[in-house]
Amino acid sequence: MSETKLQHGVTRGVGAIVGPMLTRRTMLAGSLTAAAVGVSACGFGANDPEQGPGNEPGAGEMTDTLREARRPPNHLNPAFGGSGSPQGTILMSMMWEGLVRRDPADSANYLPGVAESWEASEDGLTYTFKLRETTWNNGDPLTANDFVWSYAYYYSPKLGEQENENPPAKNGSESRTKIKGLPAYYTGETDDFSTVGIEATDEQTLVFTMTEPDPEFINSLVSLLPLHQESVEANVQDFWMPEKLVCNGPYPLVEYAQNSGGKMELSDTYWDKDSYSIKTREIQFNSSGATGMMVSYNANEIDTFRVDGDPSALIAGRSDLEEQLVRGTLIQFKGLQLLASKNEVLRTKLKVRQALALAIDREALASVAPPDVAGPSWVPSDITGADQLPAIPFDPDRAKALLEEAGHAGGKDIPMLSILTYATMPMLEATAEMWGEHLGIKAEVAVREVGVYGDELNGNKAPEFTGFAFNYQAPSPFSILRYGAQPTPYWNRTSIPYDVEKEIFDITRGDRKGEFTPVEQLAKVEELTEANWTPEYKKFAEQNAAAVAALSDPERATELATQACITMQETYYWIPLLWAGYTFMIKPRIKGMIPTSYPDHIYGLKGVTLDPL
Repeated sequence: MSETKLQHGVTRGVGAIVGPMLTRRTMLAGSLTAAAVGVSACGFGANDPEQGPGNEPGAGEMTDTLREARRPPNHLNPAFGGSGSPQGTILMSMMWEGLVRRDPADSANYLPGVAESWEASEDGLTYTFKLRETTWNNGDPLTANDFVWSYAYYYSPKLGEQENENPPAKNGSESRTKIKGLPAYYTGETDDFSTVGIEATDEQTLVFTMTEPDPEFINSLVSLLPLHQESVEANVQDFWMPEKLVCNGPYPLVEYAQNSGGKMELSDTYWDKDSYSIKTREIQFNSSGATGMMVSYNANEIDTFRVDGDPSALIAGRSDLEEQLVRGTLIQFKGLQLLASKNEVLRTKLKVRQALALAIDREALASVAPPDVAGPSWVPSDITGADQLPAIPFDPDRAKALLEEAGHAGGKDIPMLSILTYATMPMLEATAEMWGEHLGIKAEVAVREVGVYGDELNGNKAPEFTGFAFNYQAPSPFSILRYGAQPTPYWNRTSIPYDVEKEIFDITRGDRKGEFTPVEQLAKVEELTEANWTPEYKKFAEQNAAAVAALSDPERATELATQACITMQETYYWIPLLWAGYTFMIKPRIKGMIPTSYPDHIYGLKGVTLDPL
């Protein structure tokens, strides 16, 4: 694949390999719950005579006000929670704008934000961003030095001392970022940020220096938002409140009431304000979730909301709402992650793991888990390159034969298998039943409190536990290359022995946690992990390394990374079950909105228009 020159002068190489397609899908099942009928709406705009049900505003009225609903955010500081809290992130991503923005129509592409152009060196070790001349909403000039200060704030280990309900997100970590000198700063080995490879060479030029190529680097910048140093330092806990807020995005927060609602107004100082026709965003906070929001939606008090839970029940019996239920990109996959056990039948016998994967009817699972769909491979369908991975079929006859070839016909000598989870899920119960029906293997679903689930997932579980953990991943746009280049601990610990996993837990979370510095701890964990990989996983890791080494040749890097994905899928250390994405209710009056399933950019309002109410 050759490099692509984007219209703003950016060279896109490896990033060109992926990008999801928007999918609109009708979902019908179940019935509207009684709870939804009885919940009343509340929040900003509820008492506005132009917005209440039964009113008929004149033509042209309210055409520039978007009415939204979501659960109340517990904070609006980008340094806490990062992109993991959609209800807050959708607001923060409009209040501030980073160097680049995600293209909602092609998530492999990045659009100019504060940076009007950027380029990477041939070796992938230097990125140079040219900033446009723009200002904060209070009129102060926004310069490259503002970004340097903001990144020092995000990555400072002292951030953890600030009181907040959420732990610091830091928008990255020393185990992922490849920015020169950042791990030592992040872990507190130095407090001198000038040693980090982030430098303002002049007011409009920002340069990043890397220690090695990082295919996710541009993607990581979407959620690294610039903050106004003076206003943050003067109001550490609540600089984001309307009366104190200094931001640079299109929609500053102008009204806010916790657990009630807020209002955002299009900024007169935003550099691209002429591309926005929506002047006001009125936001209703509704803690009752989708059922309560649906009442407001049906009463024509709101225009859109993100659905959490089963959206099909919300529109049951309402054919007029089918096209208003919109699913964003299918970029998440839910599956079973192998956990270490004293009994090594699953770790050491590939045919047993493969048999378990082939004995699962994913279409049947999807029928009890709407709006998710059957996920027969490791990379969801809305990510470019997904079609290069073979689908895992539902083939119980082949599964039985594999189990017999492995010496375990009818489930002989296989202990009770457990599926660790943090919540009751019908699809997991169905999976356990399928293993019993098709393979004669007994299985159970082990539901744990969230904290216990986390500890057991990371290695603190009984030695007799044999089985998997339910887990899911939300890939970045670079998913195929990312899985080749950026395997997380969840990936590279799936094939290690029980005793090694327990030692890693003790070092990272248990009795030996204080024995090492953060950098020493990372090195020790890496040493223990890599020394104990199975041959199957070692092959995957070698292909990972080859893909990274080939980043200067995007076509070759893509080829190698795709093969790495296929290799990993065929280890069956992870067994994919379903593909998923966010879902939304969107009124027909909203034109041009493209929702995604990326938490750092759920949707934008550039070019979006509204018909009259």
